[in-house]
Amino acid sequence: MLIFPKDYENKLGFDQVLEMVRQKCHTPAGEEYVSRVKPSSKLDEVMLWLNQTDEMLQILSGGENVPSREFMDIRAFLKRSKVAGVFLQAEEFGIIKSTLRTLYEWTQFLKKRQTQSPELFKLTLGFISDQNLINEIDRIVDERGLVRDNASPELEAIRNLLVKKEREVRTAINKILKKAIHDKLTDEDSIVTIREGRLVIPIRAENKRRIQGFVHDESSTGQTVYLEPTDTLQLNNEVRELLYQERREIARILTRLTDLLRSSLKDIEKGTFFLGLLDFIHAKAVFSQEIEAVKPKTQKYPVVHWMEARHPLLWLSHNASGKPTIPLSLRLNRQENRILVISGPNAGGKSVALKTVGLIQYMFQCGFMVPVDERSEFGIFRSVFLDIGDTQSLENDLSTYSSHLTAMKYFNEMADRDSLFLIDEFGTGTEPQFGGAIAESILNELHRKKAFGVVTTHYQNLKKFAENNMGVINGAMKYDVAELEPLFELEIGKPGSSFAFEIAKKIGLPKLLIEDAKTKIGSHQVDYEFLLNDLEKERNKYRQLNKKAEKSEKEIFEIRKDYEEVRKMVQEERKDILKKAKNEARQILAEANKKIEGTIRQIKEQKADKEQTRKAREGLEAFKKQRLEEREPKAAKKAEIKPGDAVTIIGQDTAGEVMHLKGKQAQVRFGNIISFIDLKKLEKTSKSASSGEKKKSSRVGGVNMLEKMSKFNGELDIRGVRAEEALGKVDEYIDQALMLGTDQVRILHGKGHGVLRELVRNHLRRHQSVASAVDEHVDFGGSGITIVTFK
Repeated sequence: MLIFPKDYENKLGFDQVLEMVRQKCHTPAGEEYVSRVKPSSKLDEVMLWLNQTDEMLQILSGGENVPSREFMDIRAFLKRSKVAGVFLQAEEFGIIKSTLRTLYEWTQFLKKRQTQSPELFKLTLGFISDQNLINEIDRIVDERGLVRDNASPELEAIRNLLVKKEREVRTAINKILKKAIHDKLTDEDSIVTIREGRLVIPIRAENKRRIQGFVHDESSTGQTVYLEPTDTLQLNNEVRELLYQERREIARILTRLTDLLRSSLKDIEKGTFFLGLLDFIHAKAVFSQEIEAVKPKTQKYPVVHWMEARHPLLWLSHNASGKPTIPLSLRLNRQENRILVISGPNAGGKSVALKTVGLIQYMFQCGFMVPVDERSEFGIFRSVFLDIGDTQSLENDLSTYSSHLTAMKYFNEMADRDSLFLIDEFGTGTEPQFGGAIAESILNELHRKKAFGVVTTHYQNLKKFAENNMGVINGAMKYDVAELEPLFELEIGKPGSSFAFEIAKKIGLPKLLIEDAKTKIGSHQVDYEFLLNDLEKERNKYRQLNKKAEKSEKEIFEIRKDYEEVRKMVQEERKDILKKAKNEARQILAEANKKIEGTIRQIKEQKADKEQTRKAREGLEAFKKQRLEEREPKAAKKAEIKPGDAVTIIGQDTAGEVMHLKGKQAQVRFGNIISFIDLKKLEKTSKSASSGEKKKSSRVGGVNMLEKMSKFNGELDIRGVRAEEALGKVDEYIDQALMLGTDQVRILHGKGHGVLRELVRNHLRRHQSVASAVDEHVDFGGSGITIVTFK
C-alpha cells in the first residue's frame, strides 16, 4: 500500500494510537507486533485482523474465565538451549514452565471456542503444546525455580547426607564458639557465620593463635578475624565435597531436561510467537473497548459511508474533561460524490474533520476496529496521500508553499481511482489569486483521475468548482451566526462562510476598518459572503422550526394514540353494557313469564272468583314495580345534585365542586380545571373538593385521564387563524375533548363577517360525534362563540 508522506502516522496521530496499544501489551513480543503494524490494501488481510480483534473483544465482554496473559519472554532461553551441551538454569526453567502452562491453557481454551472464535483458534494449529514437557519440568523444578530434592535418587541421597553433615559441623563449631565466649576470646553476642562456603567463628584478632584453625577473612577494622577451627576442618571438607556432588548432579539433571526441551524447540518457538500475537490482539481489543470501536461493514472497492464517526484521540480527551465530541457523517463513492470540499471559519473544525477521515481510514486498513456507528461501511484504498501543516524543508531549501506544490506534483503523478487524498488549507501559502487558481487546476486533475479526496479551503473558486462539477460536493462546518461560535458539526451539500467580517466585528475591530476592507475586496465577494451568511441564518431558522414541527407531530401522534385507546375502550365497554343489559332483560322476562304462568295456574286451579283474580293481578303489578325500581337508572337520583355539592366522576377518585347546573349538565371545578359534565356521569361524594386529598390517579387503557384533563382547556381560541389551520386546530381539539369525555366545549372564532364561524360550524355538523353547534348566550359572547355539544 502506497502512503505519502513518510511521517503520515505522526501527522495524523496514529503514532499516539500505537503507543496506547503498546502500553496495554504485557510482553516484549506483543510490543514488537505493535511496532510492525502496517496498513494493507488487501481486504482479506484487513478482515482477518478485524475478525481476530472482534473475537477477542467478544471473549473479554463475555464474562468467561479467560486464561492469564502474565508470562515472560523466553526467546533468549530458547536461543541458548540450541547449543549442544549447554543447559539452562533451574530458575530459567521455572519461567519456561510458567509460559508453557499459559500457552497450553490458551490452546485448550480456544479449542473449546473454535466455533465462536475461529480465527483465534486457527492461530493454535501451527504447533503442539506438550503437557508432558510441562509435567516433566514441574517434576524437577518447583514454583520457586529450585531443583526439587527428589529430582533424582542420587540428588535426594546427596542432600540427605549433606543435611546430616551440616548438622554435625554446626554442632561441633557451636561447641567451640561457646568455649571461646567462656574464655573471653570473642564477644558474648558472636555467632557462627559463613566465609567462602565454610562455617567459621569470629575471634578477636589478638586471640587468633589461642585456637588452632585457619583464618578465612577479617573485619574491615582488622579487629576481628573469621576462623575455621581445626576440629571442624574435616567435617567442612566433607560438606564442601557434598556440595560439589550436588552441583554436578543438578547439572546432569538440567542437561537432560534441556535436551528434552531442545527436542520440542520448534513447537515452543511457534508457541511463543502465538502468545506475543495474542498479547497484541488482546491489547487492540482493550483499546477498542476504550474508544467504543466496532467492526464495520466492508467492501473491496473504495467507499466511505460513515455514520457517527469520532476522532478517537479527541474523543478520549473530551471524555476525560467532560466535553462532548460532535460525530462526523460522510458519504463518498464512485456513483455519487468522490471529493468533498469543506469550508467554514477558522477554528471551526475543518482540519479535525479531515484528520478524522485520514486517521480512521488508516486505522481500518491496519486492522483496527473503528469508532463509528456499526452500520457504517468502509472500503479499501490502494494509496493514501496527505498534505497538512507546515512542511517546509530546510535541507532542500524549500518554502512551505514549495513543499505543498511538491506534494501536489506527487499526488498528480500517483493518484488513481483507488486513491484517497487529504489536503488541508488547499492552495494557501502564496498570493490568493495564484494559489487558488493552481489549487483549482490540481483539484480538477485529481477529479479527472476519479480519485477520492477531502480538502479544506477558504477559496471561493474551489467552493464554486464543487458546485459546478458532478462528483464533487461542498461541505460546511456549522456556525452559530447569532453567537458567532463554531458548532463543530459537518453539514454536507453547501459551502461555508469564513465569517471574517462578523468575527472581526465581534472582537471589536473598528467599524470603519471593516467597511474599508469590504470596499477593497469588491462588492461581488462581499455579496457572496453575505449570501452564505443569510443562507446559514435561514437554515438555522428553519432547522428550529422543523424541530418544533417534529415535536408537535410527536405530541399529536401521542394524543391520537391515547384517543384511539379510549375509543377502543369505550366501544368495548358499550358492547359489555349492551350484553349485560340483554342478559338482564332476558332474566326479567323469564321471571315475569314465570310469575304470570304461576298466577294463571293459580286462578285455574282454584277457580278463583273476582276478588282472588284482583289480588293476583295486584301481585303482578307489585312484582312489576319492584323490578322497575331495581333497574331504575341512577340518573334520576342524581337529579338531586345541586351547586356547591362535592362530586366525583364515576370510576375516578378526585373530587370536584359543582359550580352551577345547566339542563342535564353540571359545570364542575376540579382544582383549576372547569368542565361541563353530564349529570349521569357524576355522583355525590363526602370528600371535600378543596381538601387536596390525593389517591392513585385513575387510568383508562393505560392513559392517565386526570393528568390529561388537567392540561385541557374548555375553550379553543382560533381568532385570527387562517381557515385551513383553524380547522386543523378544531379537529385536534375535538379529539382531545372526546377522549376526556367532555360533553360541551366553547370555540372562540369572533364575529367579523361570520366567514370563520360558518366554516367551523359546517365542519362541525359533518362530525359524527357532534350533537349541536350553536351560538353562546348573548351575555357571554353571542355569535362570536360556538357552543359545541357532543352526543
